Amino acid sequence: MGPSSGSGLGDFSREEMDVAEYNIPHIKAISLIDKVRVVNALIGFSRIQPAMTSGDNGFVDVKEPATRWYPAYEVRGEGIFIEFDQDEIDAWIAANLSVVERAARLNTNYAVSFIGKNHPRTITPKFVMLHTLSHLLISQLSFECGYSIASLSERMYCSEKSDGKKMAGIFIYTASGDAEGTLGGLVRQGQPDAFPRIIKKAIASAKTCSNDPVCIMSRGQGRDSLNLAACHACGFLPETCCEERNAFLDRGMIVGTYENPEMGFWNDL
Repeated sequence: MGPSSGSGLGDFSREEMDVAEYNIPHIKAISLIDKVRVVNALIGFSRIQPAMTSGDNGFVDVKEPATRWYPAYEVRGEGIFIEFDQDEIDAWIAANLSVVERAARLNTNYAVSFIGKNHPRTITPKFVMLHTLSHLLISQLSFECGYSIASLSERMYCSEKSDGKKMAGIFIYTASGDAEGTLGGLVRQGQPDAFPRIIKKAIASAKTCSNDPVCIMSRGQGRDSLNLAACHACGFLPETCCEERNAFLDRGMIVGTYENPEMGFWNDL
């Protein structure tokens, strides 16, 4: 069976797959992005304390005020987009008070951090679960498709109705393609004969960490204690891969904890 539909426009090409062929729970849709163009612009620097926007203290602009352009570079690559079932995620949160408590712990740690004081936000259990799964998938995909981990990146699509639109998706893409735009390895792993095995391996790898039981029982580790059950031995990636600087990760949301194994969203897999 081939893709159910396809679309392409200039530097972007997408194939929507028949999700029934994958037989993976909680997944609503899978799209293979054969071609994607990524542009990164450098706007400035900061030292010691991180700057999130150009208005933060310590931010130094990379250009003079009169200059009308920023230095940027573009790469062409490929990727896999996964959309998850919103209703099943909401039901999981409603049935597990523990995941709400774990997310509240991260929110408490974030509120007193340097970035949290300047850029307040709410970290939801849905975001932590999707973000952790993204890291696990990137680690597993790097073994399977031949790209190094540092060549893969994530883009999270996670929001609630109160934010304007309800979304639950992950886009994993390569930002280092060849001259033609892609090597094809990442998209190939998104096919129905490969991806179910990859996601099962990724979730199985979250069951244990070489730093357990310290890691799985942690109440806050990493930068500003913004992670729970995640460390350099299990959930962290090179920081160029992660759009959250290796924060807001928790294997407990994926596979549960020693005390509450049923809490994990993917424990049925």
